[in-house]
Amino acid sequence: MPIKVNPDITAAVLKANLQEIITDEALTNLQVKMYKKNETVVVSGNELQYFYIVIEGRVAIHNYSDQGNVAVVDYVEKNGVLGDLEFFQQCNYLHTAVAVVPSTILLIPLQIVHSHLTKSVTFLSHMCTVLTDKLMKSSVKNARSLLYPAKNKLCKYILQTSEKFESATIPFVMKDISSMMGISDRHIRRLLSDLAQEQIIIKENRTIKVLDMEQLHRYSTDF
Repeated sequence: MPIKVNPDITAAVLKANLQEIITDEALTNLQVKMYKKNETVVVSGNELQYFYIVIEGRVAIHNYSDQGNVAVVDYVEKNGVLGDLEFFQQCNYLHTAVAVVPSTILLIPLQIVHSHLTKSVTFLSHMCTVLTDKLMKSSVKNARSLLYPAKNKLCKYILQTSEKFESATIPFVMKDISSMMGISDRHIRRLLSDLAQEQIIIKENRTIKVLDMEQLHRYSTDF
């Protein structure tokens, strides 16, 4: 008897070019979920339960400091995978992931990964490609982080935080940001003063108000 599969799942597998990797038996156990903008996909520290493959949309990978400040460390877009590093390291989710735009995501239960996919040479080869791509991106990003000025890094942080809160005014605690970015309080004060003189921001108590988003974005794209 033919296996009945949800057409949404079949379409998602085709869009992700996984039809040669995911077996018919595995298809019946998959899920397709729609995530709204700013909806959380996974939470850091939670137990690994699924592989998440982005079919459409964009997901931001968040890293939180001990003080609760957040920085976007990466984005996962079409055909990107969440949960792969954690699976091979046998650990809980390392980062929180949040949909930046409405996103369609294919969920592969962990038991299906164990029972079907890890026995597939094609799947394992695909995962090698995915992990190698992540390693390359991380290597390039770390090199750029060492080379680019602190001003660009700070502008990037302000821009990402503004986008997260969907507001031109964001919380900004000097000591916390200094610790998270590895930049001295004194240097950050100097950078904020420079940005204020350029009329890009206004620093008020524990908040920053962005006045010139275009110029802030220009500095950020240089990093």
